[in-house]
Amino acid sequence: MSIFKNPDFFDLKPLDLEHKVFLPTRELYSSLSLQLNELYRQIKTVLLDWHAEVAVSAKQFYAHPVETSSQWYAQAVDYGALMYAQVNEVYFPKLESIYEQTIAEATQLGRQAGEHWQAFYDHPQATVAAMVEPVTNYTNQAIDVAEVYFVSVYSAILDLFELMLEQPTETLEAVYQNVLVGLLDIYFQMISSLLAIL
Repeated sequence: MSIFKNPDFFDLKPLDLEHKVFLPTRELYSSLSLQLNELYRQIKTVLLDWHAEVAVSAKQFYAHPVETSSQWYAQAVDYGALMYAQVNEVYFPKLESIYEQTIAEATQLGRQAGEHWQAFYDHPQATVAAMVEPVTNYTNQAIDVAEVYFVSVYSAILDLFELMLEQPTETLEAVYQNVLVGLLDIYFQMISSLLAIL
């Protein structure tokens, strides 16, 4: 049944701007403000801590340049050794595994392509028919769905024109009000989803 044939179509629903727009928007703004303030505080803390570490390191280097340089060099060597070990023990095995899997998949695809080519060479008409059949089935289903959709849209448009001829002012007012209420509901659902994520 078309929305325009629904007896409730002319029952104008109130626009609940307070609960559908103003309150959710205010709540989203408050939530975002709190999160941005917390992010700012965390960034500031990280930068202050980093600055303090740099200042301590600079003072240490100024007071004992040779010892500090030796210590930094030893730390850099240790870090480099750790990274080298991690690359050799973690990343290279993963890359090797990915490479072997890619080669196996490429070999399998080559084998399948060869089998398809041989099937096409041996039975060209049957192979083409088998390839075209799924596309034809999908196209027929899409056409059936589109036909049902267009028939329902056409029916709804006819119902709307019929109402416009009988009660033009009431119909336009009901369409306008129902569209606004629908948009408010969509906005409310979007804001509610964002608030649930945050």
